[in-house]
Amino acid sequence: MTDPVLACAAVFLLGLSTYRFFAGRHRGTTPALRYTCCFAWCFGASLALMAGRTGADIDHGTGLAGLSWMLTDHLKMGSAGFLALAAVSLRRPAADARALRRRQAGVALAVLVATVLFLLARITEVDGQLVATGGAGPVALAGYDLVNVGYVVGCLVTLLRQTLSWTRQADTAALRTALVLITLTAAVGLLWTAWGVDDVLGALRSGRQQTAEDPVSLALGRLCAVLLLAGATTLLWARAGRAARRWRAAYRSYRSLGPLWRALHAVFPQIALAAGPLPFADAELALYRRVIEIRDGLLILRRYRTGETPPAGPEQPRGGGARATDAAARAEAARIAAALVRARARADTPADPAEAADPPQAEPSLPPSAGIEAETRWLTQVAQALRTTPPLPVGRTAG
Repeated sequence: MTDPVLACAAVFLLGLSTYRFFAGRHRGTTPALRYTCCFAWCFGASLALMAGRTGADIDHGTGLAGLSWMLTDHLKMGSAGFLALAAVSLRRPAADARALRRRQAGVALAVLVATVLFLLARITEVDGQLVATGGAGPVALAGYDLVNVGYVVGCLVTLLRQTLSWTRQADTAALRTALVLITLTAAVGLLWTAWGVDDVLGALRSGRQQTAEDPVSLALGRLCAVLLLAGATTLLWARAGRAARRWRAAYRSYRSLGPLWRALHAVFPQIALAAGPLPFADAELALYRRVIEIRDGLLILRRYRTGETPPAGPEQPRGGGARATDAAARAEAARIAAALVRARARADTPADPAEAADPPQAEPSLPPSAGIEAETRWLTQVAQALRTTPPLPVGRTAG
């Protein structure tokens, strides 16, 4: 029966590592990326063997008892070795090439020694159990298990020490969360591997070993796979979350600018940069277009902003602060409304050549800003004020 958790984890790891490897080749791969992809390939393949009846099919097809079991263990050792290599390459980016060569030699040596011991054990399968035959069979089988457990534990300890150091130095919450999950994965993997010590003792006592994972080992394997998937995708989900928040903020600003844009567009339809609705999926592009169109409309409106009378009532608050900005936005909205009334009235009457030749006497309504964000905030306040603020009294315009 196929284990769905292990199968999903295997498919995800194999697919993601293949994609990252080939995508990275166009930008240039680093040793850490290559080692991480190799880890994902090895671990994903080991989970695939554990997930279903693939192992039994391999044994039956080759006629070699325990071959799939040995391959699974070798893939686990390889994945642990590549993780340690990735940690070392990130810790010493400039070199200590000797440390990397020692680690590479360690992976190859561990796999070679385990293979030799497995062959010396002369394994046969009896009632779903692996049985070591011959005088030295139980000792060779126990040695095989000990090499697997010892090597993987050593690699995971190296990884744990490095991830704990990286977690303390992480400068973003998303990176810290990913490193914490990877650290937990290594810790659970350490427990999962250490649980194999009972296989060493069982092999010494009886020369027998179960081919199937026991319930505790299977539970630890599932937990390790889930934590690994969570840690590997944390940064992806964090980026997706940031993109969603940016889209939501841009869309809300786009909608908030609607009253000001519609008021200008009704009088000056030529400000629209393109026909039809603005793109819904790309809210930031829609927002930028709307800001540009509003600015164009306000620039056209400058010629109609002459002869404005200051509003009656108490003096506007001076200095900074939200109240002063609010009052400035309401005053600006009133001036825009008055200019729009004047623009509509003049559109309905023949143009006076002398008046048309006069240069505009008012400055653009937009204050100097540090960027599109500040400009958008200001225009949003003006748009909100435009809903409720009546236009300023319009005086006579010289002409």
